[in-house]
Amino acid sequence: MNIVWTKERAVGIVMHISCLPGGQGIGCFDESAYQFIDFLWEAGIKFWQVCPLTPTSYGDSPYQGLSSFALNPYFIDLKALGINNSLKNLANDVQRVPFGEIYYFFQKLLPEIRNVFPKTERQKLNHFREHTPWLKSYALFSALKKYFNEQSWIEWPQAYRYYETIDSTHLPQSVLDDMESYEILQYFADNQWRKLKQYATEKGIKIIGDIPMYPGYDSADVWSEPKNFQLDKNLKPLRIAGVPPDYFSENGQLWGNPIYDWDFLESNHYDWWCRRIQRNRGLFDVLRLDHFRGFDNFWSVPSDALTAKNGKWEKGPGVKLFRSLENIPFIAEDLGELDDSVPQLMQQLHFPGMKVLQFAFSRDPKNIYLPHYHHPFSVLYLGTHDNDTLLGWYYSLDESIRDQIRCYFGIDDCETSWKFLTEVYRSPCFLSMICVQDLLGLGSEARFNTPGTQCGNWQWRMTTAQFSELQNMAPQLKVYGLRYDR
Repeated sequence: MNIVWTKERAVGIVMHISCLPGGQGIGCFDESAYQFIDFLWEAGIKFWQVCPLTPTSYGDSPYQGLSSFALNPYFIDLKALGINNSLKNLANDVQRVPFGEIYYFFQKLLPEIRNVFPKTERQKLNHFREHTPWLKSYALFSALKKYFNEQSWIEWPQAYRYYETIDSTHLPQSVLDDMESYEILQYFADNQWRKLKQYATEKGIKIIGDIPMYPGYDSADVWSEPKNFQLDKNLKPLRIAGVPPDYFSENGQLWGNPIYDWDFLESNHYDWWCRRIQRNRGLFDVLRLDHFRGFDNFWSVPSDALTAKNGKWEKGPGVKLFRSLENIPFIAEDLGELDDSVPQLMQQLHFPGMKVLQFAFSRDPKNIYLPHYHHPFSVLYLGTHDNDTLLGWYYSLDESIRDQIRCYFGIDDCETSWKFLTEVYRSPCFLSMICVQDLLGLGSEARFNTPGTQCGNWQWRMTTAQFSELQNMAPQLKVYGLRYDR
């Protein structure tokens, strides 16, 4: 099943929308995004992978979004809506996204959004509402969260904790007004993204979207459809997600996301997951399933645990979930220690897995990430959004490991960056992906995310000068693609 991938060799870039330059404080669906697609086309690059486009919350992580269906309003090109004057105070052309400033800006923007909405598009907005089943719950969740000073929904008054019993006729007028503003923001975001994606399609560029395994607890997903999750009668999690102790963490990782009630989901024909996948299938050409292991077996931890040590493995839905999701190109994030059943499930579903070059060098000659073990039906990554940049990683290694790398490739330190890029192009893997920071040869200052840390992540973005430098690389990358049949 799901045999939709071709054998054509290609290369892609990993870069979130927020990393684009521009004058809005954060990358968005503006001219820079179209220019980036032009660069991909000129460089012969066929894929662009982004992080989840969902609205972010505290910590700014796109992997802990407020909704699994909505788009982040921060990415709306506000100038296209005629909102120019208010942008003066947002940081311009800097390398760190000022999320705090942007948050307060958008809170103040909500009334203005209703005022600038064209009356001639009211019918289109109504059509969008009628054909977007998740919109009402997301907009109400967002409006109530603002009304209750950003508290988690579990802290709201009892009358508002249960979405299905809320009487909208008794909601405060300010909540109703804000609800409409959030609907309008989603209308603009959806339209602008679809136009951008259509432009990419016309240029022959496919966009890879990322699907986190779990939504955050404080999300419209859990609030509006709590039966999909293992919650008690007071709607608090019974068990939470994470991963067990390993070489990297003696206590494991305690993510805190509520665990799915897979029995209920199966009885409901996996309706929520099918809706989620179909929504993302409409936004992207290819879907990368983060923490794919969780579909086979997942680590379940008591909700009152302080670490992930005392969890247990539980069985995931396996192939049953994907029976109604055929003919969708998926990439399985299969990193880390895996049971034999995980690659067996991938083989049954015909999902390609991932190889990461930064994981290849460890003194173990049987390391499966070493290039000579790569399988053609795999996706090669130089690094991911969770890794340090190539140069940051390389210069953090022990000298003995760096010597292993130099001997393996027959290079010296001065050649490291472009030699790894060459390896990505010449790899037997049918698809090779490069983080944009590594194309620019940047160090650890450009790292996008450090797992296990709460602050300072997801903020890096290109300056206009770096974007110009990237664009100038297009002819050289085009030659690499022709040389290695990508």
